Amino acid sequence: MRRGRNEPIVHPETGVADGEMRRRVREFDWAETPLGPRDRWSPALNLSTGIMLGCAFPMALRWGPRFIMLYNDAYAALLADKHPAALGRPLREVWPEVYDVVGPISEAILRGERAGYFAEDHPWTLYRHGVPEEARFTTGYSPVPDPSAQSGIGGILVTSYETTHRVANERRLRVLSSQLAAEVQQRSRERDRIWMISDDLLGVSSFAGYFTSVNPAWTRLLGWSEEEIKRLHVSALRHPDDAPSAIAGRKQLAEGVPTVRMENRFRHRDGSWRWISWTMTADDGLIYVAGRHVTAEKEAAEALRRSEEQFRALVAGVIDYAIFMLNPEGIVSSWNAGAERIKGYDASEIIGKHFSEFYTKEEKTNGLPDRALSIAAATGKFEAEGQRVRKDGSIFWANVVIDAIYNDKKELIGFAKITRDITEQRNTQAALEHAQEQLAQAQKMEALGQLTGGIAHDFNNLLMIVSGQAQSLANRLTEPKDVRSLDAIQAAAARGEALTRQLLTFARRQPQNPRSVSPSQTINAFRDVLASSVRGNVDLEFEISQDSWPIFIDIQEFELALVNLVVNARDAMADGGTVTLSAQNVRLGPRETTERLEGEFVAFTVADTGSGIAPDVLSRVFEPFFTTKSAGKGTGLGLSQVYGFAKQNGGAVIIDSQPGQGTAVTVYLPRSRAPLSSVAVGEPDTHIAGSGETILVVEDNPDVKTVAVTLLEQLNYRTQAVDSAEDALALLANGTKVDLVFTDVMLPGDLDGLELAQSIRERYPHIPVVLTSGYARALAGQHGLPILRKPYRIAALGEAIRNNLGYGAQR
Repeated sequence: MRRGRNEPIVHPETGVADGEMRRRVREFDWAETPLGPRDRWSPALNLSTGIMLGCAFPMALRWGPRFIMLYNDAYAALLADKHPAALGRPLREVWPEVYDVVGPISEAILRGERAGYFAEDHPWTLYRHGVPEEARFTTGYSPVPDPSAQSGIGGILVTSYETTHRVANERRLRVLSSQLAAEVQQRSRERDRIWMISDDLLGVSSFAGYFTSVNPAWTRLLGWSEEEIKRLHVSALRHPDDAPSAIAGRKQLAEGVPTVRMENRFRHRDGSWRWISWTMTADDGLIYVAGRHVTAEKEAAEALRRSEEQFRALVAGVIDYAIFMLNPEGIVSSWNAGAERIKGYDASEIIGKHFSEFYTKEEKTNGLPDRALSIAAATGKFEAEGQRVRKDGSIFWANVVIDAIYNDKKELIGFAKITRDITEQRNTQAALEHAQEQLAQAQKMEALGQLTGGIAHDFNNLLMIVSGQAQSLANRLTEPKDVRSLDAIQAAAARGEALTRQLLTFARRQPQNPRSVSPSQTINAFRDVLASSVRGNVDLEFEISQDSWPIFIDIQEFELALVNLVVNARDAMADGGTVTLSAQNVRLGPRETTERLEGEFVAFTVADTGSGIAPDVLSRVFEPFFTTKSAGKGTGLGLSQVYGFAKQNGGAVIIDSQPGQGTAVTVYLPRSRAPLSSVAVGEPDTHIAGSGETILVVEDNPDVKTVAVTLLEQLNYRTQAVDSAEDALALLANGTKVDLVFTDVMLPGDLDGLELAQSIRERYPHIPVVLTSGYARALAGQHGLPILRKPYRIAALGEAIRNNLGYGAQR
């Protein structure tokens, strides 16, 4: 089944939640039934369906000449195994066993020959679960007016609840009363069992109004003990307003009426009231009563009454729909409150004018109003969605239905036009679809990040071993052939380092050394690097304001992100063009970007005049290894690094591109309030040797630990090496002289490298700490600690150690 275009009507007062039958009615293929597609239903059918589905009392609709069945969740229980096949089927097929009775009644109501129908405890022989079943129902049929129906009656609203149980109880009580005198001895055991377990209130009363015997159900329902009930006069238990009807019923019994039924309220011990449906009979001067608790049924009936009142009020004054009449030429001849609200005209302003007033100029020029009337006249109905014009000139989206109206001679006498404002619905659907796309994209990127981050982290340790051992051998091998081999190894390791660096940045797990820097100074420092990234037929222009706000970033990652963007822009302009790098201060509200950024940011934009990006490619450009370039021309990691860099620094990256119109990539980075740091670009080319200081190396990977010790010793440092933070603290506690601790972030045991550094700060403030990691979830730079990324070069290691020796004493 497919979903209809019209959503189900939600109860305007109670807001009843969407139940099974609301879902089934919404998803049912009504086009295959005489009712036709849901979006062509009359307002009366739509309103009746909405109210019925929102009601907790058993209700059903029989619509049209074939009495097509619609029903709510409560009525579905009455259908038993006929549900859900009964939905959308004619009455004759649903209840064939009783159609000979209910069919003529329903037809008379539909023709307007009968005002309605009501039957209390009517006996029916029904087929439920494949076998005949004797059942009783209290049922009411009410006609539902529908101006679009031939007789003015569109269908029948059926309210029904099953009374089989209650009628059976009444029959059982009458049998019990008639046989009690003769069979009291032999039936006492059965009577006692029923008496004790029955949920109905069973009792014996005198005509004076005192109970002589009651069963335990009284105590369970009303809270009074049996002795308390016997002491109380019935007037002390019964609601004062119900006394007249109760006294009249007792009088009927006294006059010889065999069975009397009534409903009244009895008081609970806590002061609240319970509705009881009584069946009473008299014998030998005593009254025998059976009462059923019907508070829930009474509340349901009251809810039904309120629903019917609301239904009549809705039909009388609809304001959600513009409903008006047109003469055969399209002149407006009537106007309702909904039309005035939606279109802005009052009746005196629009009656007598052509309905094309509501169409746009383009639609008038194309002849759409006249064509709509022609189609309605030829087929009986015209329906469409489109833009319409209000009195003030504003445009709104509307669902329009035009029904042709004929007289008894089949002559066209006019049109009924119904307009519904669906602007908000369309906007909401568009916003929902956009939000779903954003969520799916974010989830996909997060999953890719987790995968690539884990792979890159493990790969970095391998690269550290390969690169470190190669650097160690470089000082011991002099043969040209060996030197060339080592150069090739180190070049491959550097290439692997670049790839893992971009993967870790995409996964937001790249360890960083952030600092607060000026955008203009920072970009000027590697301006030449950016310029060398473009070809001779590509011009690189800079529009960087000197008053750009500071940003808190890792300079090397920032440089790499800009280089990636410039290279991508260059490759998009095979025939040459211009790449413009700009920066501007922006204040963003939460709805100004799809990432919902809010606050002060510096927006860095790299714009090109190239070929642009197709929409189907645009949604994938941030995925690792996705590239449209030919083999060997790109890794597909450039934009992935930019994406991860922006996210890791609390910002976002946005792409604006149209095929043939170029591309602009904007990276938003938060404004920094920290003091500015100096900008240094690139790594030292020379080794910074030590002076025999002792370095404590903390590393659990034995191969990586061997590399670190070897490189430090080549830099003229003494080393101590341990596997865990606990071992490092124990060594320091023993008084071992250590000038600096060089530790991995990820360590086994209860303490990681960051927690080890914090402990050393507290216990040994004179000993500086340098961290190293392939990645770190908690960025060390945010804790005031330097971090050296793996895999590192011996020159970078020497600079990091030398720059931080003596750091603790300076603090």
